[in-house]
Amino acid sequence: MAKEKGKKPFYKKWWVWVLAIIIIGAATSGEEETDSATTSIEPTEEVSSVEKEAPKEEAQEKVEEAPKEEAKEEYNVGQEVTVEKLTYKVNGIEETTSVSNILGEKTTEGKFVIVDLTIGNKDKEARFIDTEMFRILTDDGTEYSSNSELDMYVNEDIGFFMAEINPNLTKTGKVVFELPADAEDYKLQVSSGFGWSGGKYENIKLK
Repeated sequence: MAKEKGKKPFYKKWWVWVLAIIIIGAATSGEEETDSATTSIEPTEEVSSVEKEAPKEEAQEKVEEAPKEEAKEEYNVGQEVTVEKLTYKVNGIEETTSVSNILGEKTTEGKFVIVDLTIGNKDKEARFIDTEMFRILTDDGTEYSSNSELDMYVNEDIGFFMAEINPNLTKTGKVVFELPADAEDYKLQVSSGFGWSGGKYENIKLK
């Protein structure tokens, strides 16, 4: 069979080169799109990370900026203290190891702290008071109750035991506490009332 004359080789045909250019161009475009996509993802991840951390930082700032609770005011001997509708004023204190009257004598291996105070009623009705309304607190947080049995040893009457004060009047009396002999720093805690009227307190520095 005779060979065909003038037939161009495959790689010299024009449409082969056009097809090659198209394929190369498409491949290059794909690489550029891939690079562009990769570049656009990275800043998105950074922004996302910042957004996630931002609320934590804001919450921390809010906690740091929260105002601290103010320390409770403490009063001294001679100052009048108001707790709701009742007022208190400590006139003086005495420390002793014994108390006595016509009934006899009471002694302690510690010490008796006798608090002389005046209570006023600013309510519009009579208010009951009692020695159970008072506590002595030491600096280490220990609490001491009053000793109502000893009230009759230091008062001319029954003192504050189940007493009643009418509106706009006051009553003065003494309350006795038994403390360890080495108790140095302590304060009197006074209440807003007896029974349901109680619940609010103020502190008076005694020593």
